[in-house]
Amino acid sequence: MTQALTIKDALHIAISEEIKAYNTYKKISEQVANASAKSLLLELAAQEKGHQDFLEALIKQDNLSQLGESIPQQSLGIADFLAPAKPLDTNASVQEVMVFAMGEEEKAAAFYTDMQHQFGGTDVEQVFKRLAEEERGHKIKLEEEYENAFYREN
Repeated sequence: MTQALTIKDALHIAISEEIKAYNTYKKISEQVANASAKSLLLELAAQEKGHQDFLEALIKQDNLSQLGESIPQQSLGIADFLAPAKPLDTNASVQEVMVFAMGEEEKAAAFYTDMQHQFGGTDVEQVFKRLAEEERGHKIKLEEEYENAFYREN
């Protein structure tokens, strides 16, 4: 018989996911040679670290207030038409890093959406909803950057 997660358990799981995302982006940033790709990965790692810090503060302060940053809501849908990201190697281009990152952000958004539904009707539901929106916002920003870099004519 499976025991239901408490809000605190759920927040700890979310922190683990953010640490995993941070470590993924950080590790890949140390392996890629392309300076722009490295910079993008470090920026993404910093965003995931920010989520970790936010979640840890919620547990520490018992504060379930939402994040205040404006988040893009309308996806360009670019990631939906790209081939699934392959594992990145040391020669990964910025384009490959962006495709990989869009996939990772989409997985994170799905995780938080699942947590939101699991904790529907609780104080933490809105926290998970906001984190899902943030992860989708990261994907949307990546899509916009991807469009600017690879689809628009100069």
